[in-house]
Amino acid sequence: MNLFLEIVLVIIALLLAVMVFVTYRSYKLKEWELKLKAKSEIRIATMKMVTPLRIQACERFLLFLERSQLPVLVKRVYTPGATKDVFHISLLQSVEDEFEHNMAQQLYVSPEVWNAVSRAKEELVGQINTTFDKADDGTDVALIAQALVALPNPFVDQAVALLKKEFNEI
Repeated sequence: MNLFLEIVLVIIALLLAVMVFVTYRSYKLKEWELKLKAKSEIRIATMKMVTPLRIQACERFLLFLERSQLPVLVKRVYTPGATKDVFHISLLQSVEDEFEHNMAQQLYVSPEVWNAVSRAKEELVGQINTTFDKADDGTDVALIAQALVALPNPFVDQAVALLKKEFNEI
């Protein structure tokens, strides 16, 4: 009978150990599920806050690129009777001001889009400087404006395409 009692006690001890193990695993599984749910809820809340900011960044960069296209920029900045140097500085200042105004938006777009926008701006500045460097001091500002308007800027087109692609992925 003593042996029988020992076997029963061992079986009860094993059952208790299994129950403790199962209870512990269930607790850990539930804890893991709660952490996963909390992370998911945080991610969803973050996306709800960040998505409008990402959309706004795309809009603002698109507006910058559209306003920086040479025909639009020249039309906005050109003043009849302005000197060559004043016109040159006004164009560059306008581009720089718009770019700096939107610089913080880089936080909400991919590095690829930010690089494309930056590259488009640098190419634009280069085109402006090259056009003014080629013009003689006595060149009529209206002729320089016409020359600028005729220049293509494929970097702006590439940046716009990347912005639209990123916007559609949001």
